[in-house]
Amino acid sequence: MDIDDTLVGPDRIISAANRRAIADLRERGVLIVLASGRSHANMLPFHAELRLDTPLISANGALVREAPRGPVWAQHGMPAPLVTELIEEGRRRGLSVLLYALDGVYVDRRTSFTEYDQSRNDDAQIRVPDLCAVPADGVHKVLWMAEPEAIASLTPEQTKRYHSRLTVTHTDPPYLEFMPPDVTKATGLADVARHYGIDARDVVAFGDGNNDVGMLQWAGLGIAMNHAKPALKAAADFTVPKTPVSASLAKGIEWVIEGATVQS
Repeated sequence: MDIDDTLVGPDRIISAANRRAIADLRERGVLIVLASGRSHANMLPFHAELRLDTPLISANGALVREAPRGPVWAQHGMPAPLVTELIEEGRRRGLSVLLYALDGVYVDRRTSFTEYDQSRNDDAQIRVPDLCAVPADGVHKVLWMAEPEAIASLTPEQTKRYHSRLTVTHTDPPYLEFMPPDVTKATGLADVARHYGIDARDVVAFGDGNNDVGMLQWAGLGIAMNHAKPALKAAADFTVPKTPVSASLAKGIEWVIEGATVQS
């Protein structure tokens, strides 16, 4: 399951309803795996709060790692030349640029957008003099940040420009994310399922954003929150009826359990 606006609402708190629903799944022997665009470190508080013992899928599927800082199960790096290209092009356009790597989130200048990203994350960003000096072969994704209108206008252009070379996704309004080619949350979910010997048809995925599309399509059953992006609702097998954001996940889990009970 996704974290932001799926597991938690805008207040970043796991609601009592979602907590009960997840506990019900665990009592039934279901493995709970968190999959997010966040960095590994910034997923840890939710993993700990739920007392999970499964790995984390972070950076939109580019990294699968045991918590808190255990062995790496799988990671997918950006093509090094394109990392430098994106840094330089982002600077030329006056955008805020961030790099997500195994050891944290790198920035080389502080802006209102990097501060916004920091406000949503618990681990301190790693400040360096020049992002181009960060070892590019260890970068999992590159972020461009700007006003939502600017990011929305850049998305079609950049998607076309990097077609087949990178995965480009407009996630939250001020974020345009560049990932390794063919890497999505589905990639990380497949890595986890392979480890456990679980077939895709036995996986249920929950999400709300554009970066959840691949994950819901890959899973045997894809559940979109009621407030999900249109592209995700189109990819989902079921969309949760109108429910507050903080309890939409619980309603989706309830629907899955009811269906499983009827089938059994």
